[in-house]
Amino acid sequence: MGNILSAVRNAYKSLFSAIALLLALSDEFSQALERASQSPGLPNPKPTASYWLQDPPFPELVGARSPELPQTADVAIIGSGIAGAAIARSLLHERRRRNTNKSEKVIVLEARELSSGATARNGGHIKCAAYDAFAQFSKTFPKDRAAALTRLQMRHLESLIGLCESEGIEAAEARKVETVDLFLDPKSFHKAVEDGAEMKKWLLEVEIAVWNSEKALEKFGVNGSVAGALSYQTGAIWAYRFTSISVPDSGPEGFPYAVQTARGTLHVRHVVHATNAFASRLVPGLRSKIVGARAHMSAQQPGRQFPSTGGMRSWSVVYGRGFDYVSQRPSAAGDPQGDLMIGGGFMRSLKQGVDQVGLYDDGVSLEPMTISQITGVFPAVFHPKWGSDTELKQVWSGIIGLSGDSLPFVGRLDTKLTFRNVSGQVHKSDNKSMCGEWIAAGFVGEGMVWAWLCGVALGIIIAGTEEEDVTEAHGKPGGRLADWFPKELLVSSSRVGSADIANLANEM
Repeated sequence: MGNILSAVRNAYKSLFSAIALLLALSDEFSQALERASQSPGLPNPKPTASYWLQDPPFPELVGARSPELPQTADVAIIGSGIAGAAIARSLLHERRRRNTNKSEKVIVLEARELSSGATARNGGHIKCAAYDAFAQFSKTFPKDRAAALTRLQMRHLESLIGLCESEGIEAAEARKVETVDLFLDPKSFHKAVEDGAEMKKWLLEVEIAVWNSEKALEKFGVNGSVAGALSYQTGAIWAYRFTSISVPDSGPEGFPYAVQTARGTLHVRHVVHATNAFASRLVPGLRSKIVGARAHMSAQQPGRQFPSTGGMRSWSVVYGRGFDYVSQRPSAAGDPQGDLMIGGGFMRSLKQGVDQVGLYDDGVSLEPMTISQITGVFPAVFHPKWGSDTELKQVWSGIIGLSGDSLPFVGRLDTKLTFRNVSGQVHKSDNKSMCGEWIAAGFVGEGMVWAWLCGVALGIIIAGTEEEDVTEAHGKPGGRLADWFPKELLVSSSRVGSADIANLANEM
């Protein structure tokens, strides 16, 4: 009887502990929702030092700025990361192609150094895990649309590598690599294999190799902690003062928006929001729709015993609903091992990631449990081949932009979201498309397989050439926009209305 009572008491203790944990997480999630409803504020002027920014390939561009702020411009792009660069390049390309508006200026505004936000703080991974992406998209969309969204992510590999090759941007180290997803539990591994088989019905072009535990140990040099692995092709790359906006009663004719910066006021026809997690600061209607979350990265030097790939392999470590991601720089002369960029551990924080949602400070404070995860995962998985002659070179944080439906927002913003209506300031002879506010943001922590082509698409939309059938170019797909850009990513009132960040409760 005593054993029975003891077992019952232990069961109740476990139950009450589980209930207490759920209540604590519920309270933390409520606090996260409250943070999400507030303005993000400005980026921290003194963020943690990112590995990527220690030795910039073009130091003269880091603090680049015009001698003086012009009085007017056609387009002001707020944000100089990969999305902002893609928008500017795409828009200018379309104007040159049509030989129109050559004299109109496109201005880029940045809060800190050039491209110093999420683009300079990520893991350098051009990686679409197609089997997982397709499975996630299929929960919300029909299979054909899930395939279209997955294909857009996959296009980034050829687009970014082709762009760097055509422009001679060797400093970006853009390259195709073999990627390996290492699963630490059999359940996650078997689900991934099943997801891959279902995906193959709709994406015939995707090739994924399956490795059991024994084969993974032999092929990739891991230890017995790995239950299985999947490998496929992906890529790696070195991706590398703020404002307010108003609609004044008076100003230069045809330039209805007044963008106030630390250097003065700029009057523009178009305002483009490419600030990702910080978008809702200037677009109040997107609060609780796009929200920031603090994520962490590290740079680590493996030991000489670590399986050398010359920087031609990347990895993910998958465990239940969590994962870590790893890329490796090419080996330098005289050094057999390039540095590893290891990030992730989001679900390992004190409150399982919930306490990182709604945070916008990438300053010196770091989440210790997350850092423990990303600095310890490869030594654990590759022991003893991790080696003893290793070095933790750097850890830093960055702010990712989550969205309420886990997809980026791209397109024209309704005045109900911006709270700025320019109808009274636009001349009657002007076409509606001559002025407006636009967005490409909310890349859900996967900017390397969303941001570039979302930016390219937005540049085409602003230029008004989305119905034109164009020739494929480096960094830009051919055909009409609708041929390659999924309509599910476009901003609409119905989509914004349903994309509340509270939807993430089931995922977290």
